[in-house]
Amino acid sequence: MKVSINWLKEFVEVPVGPRELKRDLTNLGVNVESYAEIGGDFVLEAEVTTNRPDCLSHLGVAREIATCYRKPLAIPSPQVKDLGDSASAEISIETADETLCPRWCGRVIRHVKVAPSPAWLAKRLEAVGQRPINNVADITNYVLMELGHPMHAFDLAGIRGRKIIVRRAVAGERLRTLDGVDRPLTAENLVIADAVRPVALAGIMGGEDSEISGATASVLLESAWFDPVSIRRTAKTQGLHTEASHRFERGADIHMAPVALDRAALMISELAGGEILRGMVGVYPDPLPRKDVILRRSEIERVLGTEVHWEDVRYILKSLGFEILRLGTEGWRVSLPSFRLDVSREVDLIEEVARHYGYSRLPSRLRTAPPRVERDRRREKELKVAETLTALGYREIIPPSMVDPAENARFTDRPPVVLANPLSQDASALRSSAAPSMLRALRWNLDRGQADVRFFELGRTYTLDAQGGPLERRVLALGLTGRRRAESVHDNEKALDFFDLKGDLETLFAPFDLPELRFEPAGCGYYEPGLAGRFISGGEALAVFGRLSGELAREYKLRQDVWLAEVDADRLLESNLREPAARPYSKFPSVERDLSLIVPDSVTYARLEESLAGLGLEEIQSFRPVDLFRGGAVPAGHYSLLLRLTLQSVERTLAGEEIAEATRQVLSALEPLGVRVRT
Repeated sequence: MKVSINWLKEFVEVPVGPRELKRDLTNLGVNVESYAEIGGDFVLEAEVTTNRPDCLSHLGVAREIATCYRKPLAIPSPQVKDLGDSASAEISIETADETLCPRWCGRVIRHVKVAPSPAWLAKRLEAVGQRPINNVADITNYVLMELGHPMHAFDLAGIRGRKIIVRRAVAGERLRTLDGVDRPLTAENLVIADAVRPVALAGIMGGEDSEISGATASVLLESAWFDPVSIRRTAKTQGLHTEASHRFERGADIHMAPVALDRAALMISELAGGEILRGMVGVYPDPLPRKDVILRRSEIERVLGTEVHWEDVRYILKSLGFEILRLGTEGWRVSLPSFRLDVSREVDLIEEVARHYGYSRLPSRLRTAPPRVERDRRREKELKVAETLTALGYREIIPPSMVDPAENARFTDRPPVVLANPLSQDASALRSSAAPSMLRALRWNLDRGQADVRFFELGRTYTLDAQGGPLERRVLALGLTGRRRAESVHDNEKALDFFDLKGDLETLFAPFDLPELRFEPAGCGYYEPGLAGRFISGGEALAVFGRLSGELAREYKLRQDVWLAEVDADRLLESNLREPAARPYSKFPSVERDLSLIVPDSVTYARLEESLAGLGLEEIQSFRPVDLFRGGAVPAGHYSLLLRLTLQSVERTLAGEEIAEATRQVLSALEPLGVRVRT
């Protein structure tokens, strides 16, 4: 927002130059990025945060200056002299939705002469970035920049039936706005309508049919208050951001509506020769009161770390527009002004005191806290996941959770949570699968020449429960592509494959006490058939993973294989971490025995592993597959597996008979699976 110092001086004495004013306003939270001299005036370029719509006006900034430099503030109080006929005879008002428009005010001005604005008015508007149009339209913009309350002027002749209705649009209605765009309306849009059709998009922009022109003789001047959420939603869906919507969607001052209306009406009567009709028309059926807040001396000292004199507290709050009522020696009852919607709690009032008392005056003090040590076991598990994957070469990503619903549907049949006010179609729903976000991250890096990538994300997915409410799930997503090993003088290049991802998942799960963890091949809609699997724990799927299907890889324009995994992070993090245990090495020699086995194709290595682990033989230190062969002398429907056993005791050297007995028990355990020794 651009702020004219000459304009500010109409409200408050400014005792410093633009450089010092820029510094002091920035320290108060009104960030002034720069200033420039324009036609004998200095104009500040201020960035006003969304929680301070009261500073989107010269009056609001002047209030901060008056408090900072302890100067009196001149608050406008326009006095309109009613003349002629009653305004209610010219126009009637009806509010069909008091929730979205709790207050609407209007005045009728006759015998207006529309012409270019006087030079001083046009110059002032141009200084703050506004384009002069004509005297009536310029006055509404002038009051907007001065008092911060948007208004609109209608040509009364363009209002059919001499009636204004504030209502929701009817689906299928259209409105051609002042920017020349023919806009389709929905039931979500609040409009100002006459007896026949919409004449303005409420709080955003007027329509062409009731535009002020050189032929206008009578003006209906509107000043209202609209629901911020409704204005924000309509402005977003219509792609129309204006000075009016910028203020309404942040929360305008409902009590400023009649003040701004009278101020603009007086200016029109002075600069356009208009006659203000008697009375203000409008509705305000249910005034919106605000609850008082108790401010305690002890709480100020606790939060700020120092005692602030009561006279300073009283002056600061009163100067900022708060009404102070004495409650007792230990506190005050504070009445909140309608223009400070950001203040609702005691700590908010303390922040106001701190801003103007000066943060630099507050002591640097360490707040005492009782000693307390609590283990956050869930956080420990999250750190273990991140630590394990980082050690495996993965990098953590934090992608947005918003996706295109059509893209989300390619990866899951769980319905996403559709946003009511999306930024765009590509971000109009909360994802119910983490795969789209991971693929976008991989593609972005591949497109920029990063061929070897490993990513993980510990995030959330969203879906709808049986009652239609949102349901969140934690999910751990892994994505990798490229090479396990680059080509060098020592070895050939080796691409990542299924077993790299499977091994990474096994390493990830190793620190967790997961019941009955096992792997099984499994298909999935977006994985390549035959190159997908899942891990089962406690009878339920813990992770699904595999290679992205060729069809989806082509859609995402991926030029190399991509491997994905989705882990149920909620179930993983509910499991306990294994307690680390140390076991000394045996001082007795170990013995290796190779078993050449014929195994049916239907028997997976996981089943062999399960059978051997069930033996519980202390002598078996480890077993692992060494070689696998098909064809040749191996019968059809079978494969040859070379299994290497390592046997050792921590108490003694194993005798030949003990080794033979352990080997016999191993073969006996595998026999029910149809496994036999290869001869």
